[in-house]
Formats: sequence, C-alpha cells, structure tokens
Amino acid sequence: MSGWKEWAIAEEVTAEDFQSYVQDQVVQVYAGTAARGSALGTAVSAGMVSYLSDSGILQYYTGSAWANVSSPGDITAVTAGTGLTGGGNAGDVTLDVNYAAVGSAVLASPNITGTATIAAGSVTGNLTVSGNINSVTPTEFGYLTGGTANLQTQINARQLTISGGTAGQAYVSNGTAAPGFGNVGAEYITTAVRSLAANTTAYTAVAADQNDFIYSLATATCTITFPNAALDIGDRVDVIRDGAGTVVLAAGSGVTSWAGAGTAGTAVTFKIDQQFNGATIVKVADATYRVIGRITV
Repeated sequence: MSGWKEWAIAEEVTAEDFQSYVQDQVVQVYAGTAARGSALGTAVSAGMVSYLSDSGILQYYTGSAWANVSSPGDITAVTAGTGLTGGGNAGDVTLDVNYAAVGSAVLASPNITGTATIAAGSVTGNLTVSGNINSVTPTEFGYLTGGTANLQTQINARQLTISGGTAGQAYVSNGTAAPGFGNVGAEYITTAVRSLAANTTAYTAVAADQNDFIYSLATATCTITFPNAALDIGDRVDVIRDGAGTVVLAAGSGVTSWAGAGTAGTAVTFKIDQQFNGATIVKVADATYRVIGRITV
C-alpha cells in the first residue's frame, strides 16, 4: 500500500497502516547487507530505503533487488591542468585544450601503433619525432618547411650524386651492373610506325613522327608533306613505300631549303622510285631538309 496518508484526529492506527505508511517508509539503518538480510528476510517491498553503516551507502528496494540511491563518489572539483582550460567544482564541467600552451607539446608515449595524422597547419612550431617513421607520403613531406639534424642528414645520405660521362650522353642501365653514362644502343631506341591506309592520298608529317617510320600502303599516288615545324634539327623520318601507289615527298610550310638526288628547290618533289623501296628525310638546319634514298625527281 505505502505512500502518503492524511490521518484523521483520533483515527485508529491499524497494524497494516503502521507497517505500510510508517515502518516501510522510514530509512532503516543496518550494519551491512548481511545484517539487513537477517533482519528483514523476505519482508521487503518496493520503495523500502535502508542505510548501510559499513559502506555509507543509501539504498532502496526496486521490488526485486537493492540498488544505490546515488553514487556521488569523492570528486569535489575538476581542475584544468597544464595545456587545458575550463574545469569547475559544481554541475557539468568542460575541459578544453589550450593550444597556446601546447606549442611545444611532448607526447607521453613515443610509440604509436596505429596511424598518426597531423593536419596541415596544426603544428606552427617545431615538431620533434623520436623513433622511426616507416613511411612519409609526398604530400606529408610538403608540410616540412625545412630539415635539420638527423632528418636532413638522412635525406642528404639518400641523394644520388650523378657525375661523369661525356656531354650529350645519357645515364643508362648496364644490366646487372651499376648504371652509368654512355650512348644508347640503336636496338634500345623505341620507334613507332605510322601506317597510311591504302586509300590515303595525302599526309602531312607532325612532330610525333620524329625518328619514326611512315609506312605507306596507298594503292594510288600519295603525297607526304614535311613542314618545317614537323622535325627538330638532327631528327629524321623514314618513309617506306609498301603499296603500289607512288609516294611523293614534298616540302611544306616554313621550309626554305629542300634538296635531294642532286636537285634543290622547295617546289621540287621527290618520288620513291619503286614499290618496297624507301627514303629518309633529315632536318639538317632550321628550315633546311635533305632527302636521301631511292628517290627520283
């Protein structure tokens, strides 16, 4: 029954009312849980309150078990320590990082077993790392504005110093031996073949044709024009006439000197004389081309 009851003057207090409205609702004091269990046995009901002297805990009966009324602990205040702001001694308190005070912070533990991410701009002072860094991405390296001491020493030690050789030579592989300067063998120079279809009647050479092959499959006359911008000085293009159509080689825009087979003139055209023969066009100077091979005028 329990709860609150307004008693009338001279009202009889029954045993049931006394048990429910008085005894069951007082704070019962016991030495401990054992003493309480011995005293009450099964005579418990939801809402009973008891105080345990040995632990200083106030409990209430839920109807199935005893539970603490509260657990205030013994914390009386939260004080902001080094590098923190906020705190308090009542209510909800908040601690914030005082960034101005942690400009040269030191991690408590030098071991990071997961991934440590440092956002760009989050470290404005000096970042000192003790231990090993397994990998750093190019983007992360970009966060460094300068390297000193061990970092710079390790970077310098890994720089490859290349010197020697003759001017114009390439730094090439020597197979299983160490690389070095030398001439690149012709067999290692990659060339491409630009095939002209059987129905091609005209084609203008471009820079992508430098030091490559133009392979004509034309069945009728096909004119290939070489403007000055197509080649750099010293470059060449090989032309192969594989089709039955005559291949005509002509000077293009910007060419001022065009010669071959004992004949010169930008208006002169050269023909590859027979099927399966070829010719080479070489730029020997600015705007100056020479045509060599199986050609006729």
